[in-house]
Amino acid sequence: MPMELTYENISKWFDGYFEDVRKNQGDLETVPNLKKYFTPDFELMMYTAPSPPPRKPMTRDALLMSFVHPGLQEDIEPRHYAIDLKRMIVAVQFEIRFSDKPSGKKWDPIQASAHYHLTIDENKELKIRRIYYWTETLPDVFEIWGMRRGEALTKHAMSYINAKP
Repeated sequence: MPMELTYENISKWFDGYFEDVRKNQGDLETVPNLKKYFTPDFELMMYTAPSPPPRKPMTRDALLMSFVHPGLQEDIEPRHYAIDLKRMIVAVQFEIRFSDKPSGKKWDPIQASAHYHLTIDENKELKIRRIYYWTETLPDVFEIWGMRRGEALTKHAMSYINAKP
């Protein structure tokens, strides 16, 4: 039975989404668990560094790749939901706390907001089809983010290459 679209149900769904992001982002092995939240034609417009103008939408695959940053923890805590049930848009104001597990470094929390455009898919499941995202920046976090993603993808590619005869 499909979920009834009420403020309470949408809020609970987003609470679960943010909890899954917290648990599954970072490691290449767990990031695919987040794919279920997005439509295949998903688009993200990020109004934040490191994407300089002209901005182009990110695809679902690009978003999932952005979740790959082993050792860099990104805890997203929703503070407020504004839910438009008729247009199926949810505006979320949240706080993000970054910490680097290997070094122990922790950054002060930053504020962010996003507009999530929702849809019901062919299986009658709620999905995110578009996100417009704004956040404060922490330049050194993006450097670590890129380094960790590069290391993880290189390690994965080398294990794949070395597994082939």
